[in-house]
Amino acid sequence: MLSHKLMLDDVEDNYHLLAIHSSLEEFKMAFLLNKSLQLSLKRAAIDVDFNHGEVQALYPLYSYREETKARTYYLFKNKYKGSVKKVVSSGSLFIEEEMSTLLTYLIPEYKKVDYFLKIEDDLEEEIIQELLNAISRIPRVITTYIVDVNQLKSKNNLIVD
Repeated sequence: MLSHKLMLDDVEDNYHLLAIHSSLEEFKMAFLLNKSLQLSLKRAAIDVDFNHGEVQALYPLYSYREETKARTYYLFKNKYKGSVKKVVSSGSLFIEEEMSTLLTYLIPEYKKVDYFLKIEDDLEEEIIQELLNAISRIPRVITTYIVDVNQLKSKNNLIVD
């Protein structure tokens, strides 16, 4: 009997990923991206969540589907600050706990990136460059650049569906 194997590693990624460095809050970033790129990014009903050991991280997600071009945009926040309880001493009658904050990342390879803009479509290089130029003109955006998706170890964290 013949057996068939499907190799999922051979599937080509059909999206582009832009890194954005900015100190803006996520709702303000989404608003300014909407304004400068003529999008309608809206907060998704469910955030992207991951369990990082002691912390359940929730990364805000904004999305927009451009029907005319069959293109989807996703804005991910890369950083999450969560509280962790740590037992300091349990040798006495009372348990002493210490609260500390832990910073986790959606894409750990890019710890300095604040946001990722994922564009699901096969775009030409000049269109991507126009997007980068428009994003870099937003006040309080420090820098923006293209991330090579094929080099990402944690690209599965960007799967939304």
